[in-house]
Amino acid sequence: MRSCAGFIGLVLAVVLFSSACSGSVDFSFGGQTPAEAAVELIEGDEMAQQLDIGVITEAVCEDPADTEVGTVFTCTATNEGETVEFDVELEPDDRIFASPTNVVDQSFLVDYATSAVQSLNSANGFTLPDDAIDCGDRTVVLDADRQMTCKLTDPDSGIEYDAVLTVTDTESGSFSVEIRDVDS
Repeated sequence: MRSCAGFIGLVLAVVLFSSACSGSVDFSFGGQTPAEAAVELIEGDEMAQQLDIGVITEAVCEDPADTEVGTVFTCTATNEGETVEFDVELEPDDRIFASPTNVVDQSFLVDYATSAVQSLNSANGFTLPDDAIDCGDRTVVLDADRQMTCKLTDPDSGIEYDAVLTVTDTESGSFSVEIRDVDS
């Protein structure tokens, strides 16, 4: 196998073919504005449990200009100091459906890591094992650059690198991976 140092800085685009959508919750909002209902839904226990990220606070939503079924508006909230972004869709019968756009559910972390390893192997002729990248086991709220950092361990040398995954679409699982020296 060629050394992992040969691909520090390499960026590859990858698409997971399984749906990588994180948890979503719907809610009836009779008597409230859509934004008020969305704040209540996002800060509610069911959303926090569905996403498995703990308490969600400080939700902010602007009422959509159009209240037709299918209209989508955005909201932001806070979880442990990180910003969680949501798309909220108006549904029939005064219901809303909220879905996070920058959260990667823990159940998909292995898929992201495995896909990144397979893409690195394919692009470079490496033979890294599928578990060479570890993204942890907790749901991830992506940072402002839509990134999460995983660890790549070269099985021959034991040297660790940062595998920075930039997720462009949490629903399709589209992401790119860049390998960096841990000291970078």
